[in-house]
Amino acid sequence: MVLISLERAKARRERMAAEFARVGIGYEVWPAVDARTLTDEDRGLVDHGARRRLGLYPIPDGSLANTLSQRAAMRDLVDNGPGMMAVFEDDSTFDPALPEVLSELEARDDLFDVVVLQRRNLRRRFAACTSLPSGHVLGRVRFSDYGSNGYVITRAAARRFLERTPRMVREIDQALSRFWDNGLNVLYVHPPVVSHDQALRSQIEETRYAERAGHRPARRKPAVFVRRLAAGVARDVRRRIIFRRLLRADREKFGGPPPCPPAGELRG
Repeated sequence: MVLISLERAKARRERMAAEFARVGIGYEVWPAVDARTLTDEDRGLVDHGARRRLGLYPIPDGSLANTLSQRAAMRDLVDNGPGMMAVFEDDSTFDPALPEVLSELEARDDLFDVVVLQRRNLRRRFAACTSLPSGHVLGRVRFSDYGSNGYVITRAAARRFLERTPRMVREIDQALSRFWDNGLNVLYVHPPVVSHDQALRSQIEETRYAERAGHRPARRKPAVFVRRLAAGVARDVRRRIIFRRLLRADREKFGGPPPCPPAGELRG
């Protein structure tokens, strides 16, 4: 278990220590890269040309720092093991079922590359694949649900992800979830067992919104709009095709979908 946290975020780490203790799981702190101390080498990871072609905002420092932090944790997993890793951010809240779900995922690492433990939008279609002994369900979200408050990634998947994304085009939560780009088998837990603590403001979002405000006039230029539109159309076509392909493969592998419990039903 890895907790990504800034050295100066003592209050957040103390809150997370209590959260881990409450559900009874151990963890280690992975020192997050501080957005205030980014170097030219750090900024060189970003593929600015690709982002311009896609009509994206310049990458905020907080998002870059978070991506660097999680990529470093993945690199350590690849270099030193073990077979998989659970990653958490320091503004998370845990469901009591989290330890049981993590144990079940460890025993079924043949089913996935990445399992996202949270859901930001429960209204998005969820296609159930298979049940876990805890009564939770693994499945796919149409088409993705961004967020990196909590996820499990296998060592092999971390290696493939780092190899396929040598430079950063999108923020880590988006890059991990975009199965049509990264080629990873990304599943979600239902009901989710990790959520964002709404009482805490996201340090990443704070810098993201502030920096984006300064770029809005440029985003209104026709050329930027056209690039965004073209990228969006290409994305929608590709993800629909691959999502349907994955659903067919799931039916062949698992048969009919298991019953899917309502969100919150298993929360205790």
